[in-house]
Amino acid sequence: MENNNNHIINDELLTRYLLGEASTDESAQIKQWLSAAPENMIALRRLKTVLDMVELSKMNTEDEWLSFKPKLKPKTLEVTLNKTERTLKVRHYAIAASILVLIGFSLYFAFFFSPSPKRIIARSGDVVKEIKLADGSNISLNRNSELEYPETFSGKKRPVKLKGEAYFSVAHDSTMPFIVETDNFTVTVLGTSFFISAFDNKPQQVMVESGRVRCDNNLTGKSVIINAGEKYIFGQAEQKPTPANQEDMNTYAWKTAKLVFVDKKMSDIAETLNQTYGCHITLNGQISNCVLNVNFENLTIDGVLNVLQTILEIKVKKDKKNIEIDGNGC
Repeated sequence: MENNNNHIINDELLTRYLLGEASTDESAQIKQWLSAAPENMIALRRLKTVLDMVELSKMNTEDEWLSFKPKLKPKTLEVTLNKTERTLKVRHYAIAASILVLIGFSLYFAFFFSPSPKRIIARSGDVVKEIKLADGSNISLNRNSELEYPETFSGKKRPVKLKGEAYFSVAHDSTMPFIVETDNFTVTVLGTSFFISAFDNKPQQVMVESGRVRCDNNLTGKSVIINAGEKYIFGQAEQKPTPANQEDMNTYAWKTAKLVFVDKKMSDIAETLNQTYGCHITLNGQISNCVLNVNFENLTIDGVLNVLQTILEIKVKKDKKNIEIDGNGC
Protein backbone atom coordinates (compact mmCIF):
# COMPACT_ATOMS: atom_id res chain seq x y z
CA MET A 1 0.00 0.00 0.00
CA GLU A 2 1.29 3.48 -0.89
CA ASN A 3 0.04 7.00 -0.25
CA ASN A 4 0.23 9.88 -2.70
CA ASN A 5 3.78 10.75 -1.53
CA ASN A 6 4.94 7.22 -2.35
CA HIS A 7 5.35 6.32 1.34
CA ILE A 8 4.65 2.66 1.95
CA ILE A 9 1.70 2.06 4.29
CA ASN A 10 2.19 -1.40 5.76
CA ASP A 11 1.19 -3.33 8.88
CA GLU A 12 4.35 -2.25 10.69
CA LEU A 13 3.61 1.45 10.16
CA LEU A 14 -0.05 1.00 11.05
CA THR A 15 0.93 -0.88 14.21
CA ARG A 16 3.18 1.98 15.31
CA TYR A 17 0.30 4.37 14.58
CA LEU A 18 -2.13 2.36 16.71
CA LEU A 19 0.41 2.11 19.54
CA GLY A 20 1.03 5.87 19.39
CA GLU A 21 4.63 5.43 18.24
CA ALA A 22 4.31 6.91 14.73
CA SER A 23 5.91 10.24 13.95
CA THR A 24 3.89 13.35 13.12
CA ASP A 25 4.69 12.95 9.45
CA GLU A 26 3.78 9.25 9.49
CA SER A 27 0.51 9.94 11.31
CA ALA A 28 -0.40 12.59 8.72
CA GLN A 29 0.35 10.15 5.92
CA ILE A 30 -1.82 7.44 7.54
CA LYS A 31 -4.75 9.85 8.04
CA GLN A 32 -4.49 10.85 4.39
CA TRP A 33 -4.47 7.16 3.45
CA LEU A 34 -7.51 6.43 5.64
CA SER A 35 -9.54 9.21 4.00
CA ALA A 36 -8.71 7.93 0.53
CA ALA A 37 -10.99 4.85 0.69
CA PRO A 38 -13.46 3.24 3.17
CA GLU A 39 -11.67 -0.09 2.77
CA ASN A 40 -8.54 1.42 4.39
CA MET A 41 -10.44 2.25 7.59
CA ILE A 42 -11.82 -1.31 7.68
CA ALA A 43 -8.29 -2.71 7.35
CA LEU A 44 -7.08 -0.51 10.21
CA ARG A 45 -9.93 -1.62 12.48
CA ARG A 46 -9.18 -5.28 11.81
CA LEU A 47 -5.54 -4.74 12.71
CA LYS A 48 -6.61 -2.92 15.85
CA THR A 49 -8.74 -5.89 16.90
CA VAL A 50 -5.78 -8.24 16.48
CA LEU A 51 -3.53 -5.96 18.53
CA ASP A 52 -6.11 -5.75 21.30
CA MET A 53 -6.22 -9.53 21.51
CA VAL A 54 -2.43 -9.74 21.62
CA GLU A 55 -2.22 -7.11 24.33
CA LEU A 56 -4.88 -8.93 26.34
CA SER A 57 -2.94 -12.18 26.20
CA LYS A 58 0.09 -10.44 27.67
CA MET A 59 -1.74 -9.34 30.83
CA ASN A 60 -0.09 -11.36 33.62
CA THR A 61 -0.90 -9.31 36.68
CA GLU A 62 -4.06 -7.79 38.07
CA ASP A 63 -2.44 -4.34 38.10
CA GLU A 64 -1.61 -4.54 34.42
CA TRP A 65 -5.16 -5.66 33.70
CA LEU A 66 -6.66 -2.79 35.68
CA SER A 67 -4.43 -0.28 33.94
CA PHE A 68 -5.31 -1.69 30.51
CA LYS A 69 -9.07 -2.14 31.11
CA PRO A 70 -10.07 1.54 30.54
CA LYS A 71 -8.39 1.52 27.15
CA LEU A 72 -9.79 -1.90 26.21
CA LYS A 73 -13.44 -1.28 27.09
CA PRO A 74 -14.40 1.00 24.20
CA LYS A 75 -12.39 -1.14 21.82
CA THR A 76 -14.13 -4.27 23.05
CA LEU A 77 -17.48 -2.55 22.67
CA GLU A 78 -16.66 -1.63 19.10
CA VAL A 79 -15.60 -5.17 18.27
CA THR A 80 -18.69 -6.62 19.95
CA LEU A 81 -20.96 -4.36 17.95
CA ASN A 82 -19.33 -5.43 14.71
CA LYS A 83 -19.72 -9.08 15.65
CA THR A 84 -23.33 -8.46 16.63
CA GLU A 85 -24.05 -6.84 13.31
CA ARG A 86 -22.57 -9.80 11.53
CA THR A 87 -24.44 -12.18 13.81
CA LEU A 88 -27.73 -10.38 13.21
CA LYS A 89 -27.20 -10.49 9.47
CA VAL A 90 -26.40 -14.18 9.64
CA ARG A 91 -29.45 -14.77 11.80
CA HIS A 92 -31.66 -12.85 9.39
CA TYR A 93 -30.39 -14.91 6.48
CA ALA A 94 -30.77 -18.09 8.52
CA ILE A 95 -34.35 -17.21 9.48
CA ALA A 96 -35.21 -16.35 5.88
CA ALA A 97 -33.64 -19.58 4.67
CA SER A 98 -35.50 -21.54 7.35
CA ILE A 99 -38.80 -19.98 6.31
CA LEU A 100 -38.15 -20.86 2.68
CA VAL A 101 -37.27 -24.42 3.65
CA LEU A 102 -40.42 -24.71 5.77
CA ILE A 103 -42.55 -23.33 2.94
CA GLY A 104 -40.92 -25.76 0.53
CA PHE A 105 -41.57 -28.72 2.80
CA SER A 106 -45.11 -27.54 3.47
CA LEU A 107 -45.87 -27.35 -0.24
CA TYR A 108 -44.19 -30.70 -0.83
CA PHE A 109 -46.16 -32.47 1.87
CA ALA A 110 -49.36 -30.67 0.94
CA PHE A 111 -49.00 -31.83 -2.66
CA PHE A 112 -47.80 -35.37 -2.10
CA PHE A 113 -49.00 -36.34 1.36
CA SER A 114 -52.11 -34.28 2.14
CA PRO A 115 -55.03 -36.67 2.52
CA SER A 116 -57.57 -36.76 -0.28
CA PRO A 117 -61.14 -35.81 0.60
CA LYS A 118 -62.89 -38.61 2.46
CA ARG A 119 -64.83 -40.91 0.13
CA ILE A 120 -68.35 -41.85 1.16
CA ILE A 121 -70.21 -44.89 -0.15
CA ALA A 122 -73.98 -44.67 0.31
CA ARG A 123 -76.07 -47.82 -0.13
CA SER A 124 -79.84 -47.57 -0.25
CA GLY A 125 -80.74 -51.17 0.60
CA ASP A 126 -84.49 -51.74 0.29
CA VAL A 127 -85.50 -48.08 0.68
CA VAL A 128 -85.08 -44.91 -1.39
CA LYS A 129 -82.25 -42.86 0.12
CA GLU A 130 -82.00 -39.06 -0.09
CA ILE A 131 -78.47 -37.60 -0.24
CA LYS A 132 -77.33 -33.98 -0.12
CA LEU A 133 -73.81 -33.32 -1.40
CA ALA A 134 -71.36 -30.66 -0.21
CA ASP A 135 -72.03 -28.49 -3.29
CA GLY A 136 -75.78 -28.38 -2.60
CA SER A 137 -76.76 -31.03 -5.14
CA ASN A 138 -79.56 -33.41 -4.14
CA ILE A 139 -79.66 -37.07 -5.10
CA SER A 140 -82.39 -39.65 -4.69
CA LEU A 141 -80.88 -43.12 -4.68
CA ASN A 142 -83.28 -45.87 -5.70
CA ARG A 143 -83.47 -49.19 -3.90
CA ASN A 144 -80.55 -51.59 -4.19
CA SER A 145 -78.29 -48.84 -5.54
CA GLU A 146 -74.94 -47.40 -4.52
CA LEU A 147 -73.38 -43.94 -4.81
CA GLU A 148 -69.75 -43.11 -4.09
CA TYR A 149 -68.82 -39.45 -3.63
CA PRO A 150 -66.25 -37.25 -1.82
CA GLU A 151 -67.08 -35.53 1.44
CA THR A 152 -66.03 -32.25 -0.20
CA PHE A 153 -65.32 -31.40 -3.83
CA SER A 154 -61.91 -30.04 -4.84
CA GLY A 155 -60.14 -29.45 -8.11
CA LYS A 156 -61.88 -28.69 -11.38
CA LYS A 157 -64.72 -31.22 -11.35
CA ARG A 158 -67.32 -32.90 -9.12
CA PRO A 159 -67.08 -36.65 -9.74
CA VAL A 160 -69.39 -39.31 -8.28
CA LYS A 161 -69.83 -43.01 -9.10
CA LEU A 162 -73.19 -44.72 -9.47
CA LYS A 163 -74.23 -48.34 -9.39
CA GLY A 164 -77.94 -48.80 -9.88
CA GLU A 165 -80.45 -46.01 -10.31
CA ALA A 166 -80.67 -42.41 -9.13
CA TYR A 167 -82.26 -39.02 -9.71
CA PHE A 168 -79.88 -36.05 -9.71
CA SER A 169 -80.73 -32.40 -9.07
CA VAL A 170 -77.34 -30.77 -9.60
CA ALA A 171 -76.37 -27.37 -8.19
CA HIS A 172 -75.15 -25.10 -10.98
CA ASP A 173 -71.41 -24.35 -11.11
CA SER A 174 -70.00 -23.46 -14.52
CA THR A 175 -66.42 -23.77 -13.23
CA MET A 176 -66.81 -27.33 -11.88
CA PRO A 177 -68.69 -29.81 -14.09
CA PHE A 178 -70.65 -32.50 -12.25
CA ILE A 179 -69.65 -35.96 -13.49
CA VAL A 180 -71.51 -39.22 -12.90
CA GLU A 181 -69.51 -42.33 -13.71
CA THR A 182 -71.10 -45.74 -14.29
CA ASP A 183 -69.54 -48.95 -15.56
CA ASN A 184 -70.56 -48.31 -19.17
CA PHE A 185 -71.04 -44.56 -19.58
CA THR A 186 -70.22 -41.19 -18.03
CA VAL A 187 -72.60 -38.23 -17.75
CA THR A 188 -71.25 -34.66 -17.53
CA VAL A 189 -73.38 -31.65 -16.52
CA LEU A 190 -73.03 -28.11 -15.20
CA GLY A 191 -76.38 -27.85 -13.46
CA THR A 192 -79.57 -29.71 -14.29
CA SER A 193 -81.90 -32.52 -13.19
CA PHE A 194 -81.89 -35.98 -14.72
CA PHE A 195 -82.34 -39.69 -14.10
CA ILE A 196 -79.79 -42.43 -14.60
CA SER A 197 -80.56 -46.12 -14.66
CA ALA A 198 -77.44 -48.30 -14.65
CA PHE A 199 -78.67 -51.64 -13.36
CA ASP A 200 -77.06 -54.62 -15.07
CA ASN A 201 -80.34 -56.53 -15.43
CA LYS A 202 -82.37 -53.83 -17.22
CA PRO A 203 -81.86 -51.30 -20.05
CA GLN A 204 -79.35 -48.65 -19.00
CA GLN A 205 -80.47 -45.14 -19.81
CA VAL A 206 -80.28 -41.43 -19.09
CA MET A 207 -83.37 -39.23 -19.11
CA VAL A 208 -83.10 -35.45 -18.74
CA GLU A 209 -85.79 -33.54 -16.88
CA SER A 210 -84.27 -30.05 -17.22
CA GLY A 211 -81.17 -28.56 -18.82
CA ARG A 212 -78.89 -30.77 -20.90
CA VAL A 213 -76.16 -33.33 -20.33
CA ARG A 214 -73.40 -35.03 -22.27
CA CYS A 215 -73.18 -38.81 -22.17
CA ASP A 216 -69.85 -40.45 -23.04
CA ASN A 217 -69.64 -44.13 -23.93
CA ASN A 218 -66.83 -45.56 -21.80
CA LEU A 219 -66.22 -48.34 -24.32
CA THR A 220 -66.18 -46.45 -27.63
CA GLY A 221 -65.46 -42.90 -26.46
CA LYS A 222 -68.40 -41.55 -28.48
CA SER A 223 -70.47 -38.72 -27.00
CA VAL A 224 -74.08 -37.65 -27.31
CA ILE A 225 -75.91 -34.55 -26.04
CA ILE A 226 -79.25 -35.17 -24.32
CA ASN A 227 -81.66 -32.26 -23.94
CA ALA A 228 -84.58 -31.75 -21.56
CA GLY A 229 -87.44 -34.15 -22.29
CA GLU A 230 -85.17 -36.67 -24.03
CA LYS A 231 -83.88 -40.09 -23.10
CA TYR A 232 -80.83 -42.00 -24.23
CA ILE A 233 -80.66 -45.78 -24.00
CA PHE A 234 -77.13 -47.09 -23.77
CA GLY A 235 -76.24 -49.59 -26.49
CA GLN A 236 -78.86 -48.53 -29.03
CA ALA A 237 -77.65 -49.01 -32.59
CA GLU A 238 -78.50 -45.46 -33.69
CA GLN A 239 -76.88 -43.93 -30.60
CA LYS A 240 -79.30 -40.99 -30.64
CA PRO A 241 -81.55 -39.55 -27.92
CA THR A 242 -85.30 -39.90 -28.39
CA PRO A 243 -88.25 -38.03 -26.85
CA ALA A 244 -89.30 -39.42 -23.48
CA ASN A 245 -92.95 -40.46 -23.06
CA GLN A 246 -95.11 -41.18 -20.04
CA GLU A 247 -94.21 -44.84 -20.07
CA ASP A 248 -90.57 -43.82 -19.72
CA MET A 249 -91.51 -41.65 -16.76
CA ASN A 250 -93.05 -44.68 -15.04
CA THR A 251 -89.51 -46.04 -14.78
CA TYR A 252 -88.76 -43.28 -12.29
CA ALA A 253 -92.03 -43.37 -10.36
CA TRP A 254 -90.00 -44.40 -7.29
CA LYS A 255 -88.93 -40.72 -7.28
CA THR A 256 -91.89 -38.90 -8.86
CA ALA A 257 -94.58 -41.00 -7.09
CA LYS A 258 -96.64 -40.85 -10.29
CA LEU A 259 -97.68 -43.80 -12.46
CA VAL A 260 -99.72 -43.55 -15.64
CA PHE A 261 -100.88 -46.67 -17.51
CA VAL A 262 -102.64 -46.46 -20.88
CA ASP A 263 -103.92 -49.71 -22.39
CA LYS A 264 -101.51 -51.78 -20.32
CA LYS A 265 -101.88 -55.42 -19.37
CA MET A 266 -102.06 -56.23 -15.70
CA SER A 267 -98.88 -58.29 -16.08
CA ASP A 268 -96.98 -55.19 -17.27
CA ILE A 269 -98.50 -53.08 -14.51
CA ALA A 270 -97.45 -55.62 -11.88
CA GLU A 271 -93.85 -55.56 -13.17
CA THR A 272 -93.73 -51.76 -12.94
CA LEU A 273 -95.20 -51.86 -9.43
CA ASN A 274 -92.49 -54.31 -8.40
CA GLN A 275 -89.78 -51.94 -9.63
CA THR A 276 -91.42 -48.88 -8.10
CA TYR A 277 -92.23 -50.23 -4.64
CA GLY A 278 -89.63 -52.95 -4.29
CA CYS A 279 -92.24 -55.65 -3.85
CA HIS A 280 -92.94 -59.01 -5.48
CA ILE A 281 -96.41 -59.41 -7.02
CA THR A 282 -97.68 -62.79 -8.19
CA LEU A 283 -100.74 -62.91 -10.48
CA ASN A 284 -102.96 -66.00 -10.45
CA GLY A 285 -105.72 -66.89 -12.92
CA GLN A 286 -106.73 -64.81 -15.92
CA ILE A 287 -106.17 -61.47 -14.21
CA SER A 288 -102.75 -61.04 -15.86
CA ASN A 289 -104.40 -60.50 -19.28
CA CYS A 290 -106.67 -57.65 -18.19
CA VAL A 291 -105.96 -54.34 -19.98
CA LEU A 292 -106.26 -51.22 -17.85
CA ASN A 293 -106.20 -47.43 -18.11
CA VAL A 294 -105.33 -46.20 -14.64
CA ASN A 295 -103.26 -43.55 -12.85
CA PHE A 296 -101.62 -43.72 -9.43
CA GLU A 297 -100.20 -40.64 -7.77
CA ASN A 298 -98.66 -40.24 -4.31
CA LEU A 299 -99.92 -43.65 -3.19
CA THR A 300 -98.29 -46.36 -1.14
CA ILE A 301 -98.43 -49.92 -2.41
CA ASP A 302 -101.38 -50.52 -0.09
CA GLY A 303 -103.18 -47.57 -1.69
CA VAL A 304 -102.51 -48.96 -5.17
CA LEU A 305 -103.89 -52.37 -4.17
CA ASN A 306 -107.04 -50.74 -2.80
CA VAL A 307 -107.62 -48.98 -6.15
CA LEU A 308 -107.11 -52.25 -8.05
CA GLN A 309 -109.58 -54.05 -5.79
CA THR A 310 -112.13 -51.33 -6.53
CA ILE A 311 -111.94 -51.62 -10.32
CA LEU A 312 -111.29 -55.37 -10.55
CA GLU A 313 -112.80 -58.44 -8.95
CA ILE A 314 -109.66 -59.63 -7.23
CA LYS A 315 -108.49 -60.97 -3.91
CA VAL A 316 -105.22 -59.75 -2.44
CA LYS A 317 -102.97 -61.55 0.03
CA LYS A 318 -100.03 -59.55 1.37
CA ASP A 319 -97.13 -60.78 3.47
CA LYS A 320 -94.68 -57.93 3.88
CA LYS A 321 -93.30 -57.43 0.36
CA ASN A 322 -94.79 -60.57 -1.13
CA ILE A 323 -98.19 -59.91 -2.71
CA GLU A 324 -100.49 -62.50 -4.29
CA ILE A 325 -103.43 -61.39 -6.48
CA ASP A 326 -106.17 -63.83 -7.52
CA GLY A 327 -108.86 -63.11 -10.11
CA ASN A 328 -110.74 -64.76 -12.95
CA GLY A 329 -110.84 -61.81 -15.30
CA CYS A 330 -111.71 -58.19 -15.78
